Amino acid sequence: MDIKTGYDRLNNERIVGMYYKFLTDIFNGTLSDVMFNEVDLLESIAAKRGFTLSYYRFREHMNRPSQLIILIRFH
Repeated sequence: MDIKTGYDRLNNERIVGMYYKFLTDIFNGTLSDVMFNEVDLLESIAAKRGFTLSYYRFREHMNRPSQLIILIRFH
């Protein structure tokens, strides 16, 4: 059984945008780590549509915000 979510109705550009927004807000402390569940959900929806979402996070210094790179790979 395939469960539908509100994200299933979004186009691919919005999926990537939500993915970036959630990760940015999580790492900035605006959203809690519990929201990684939503990130996982967006990754699984992307996989069903034929592309992979992943990210790379790095910090140059402890007092600066982290940098976030979103990687999109099409199958």
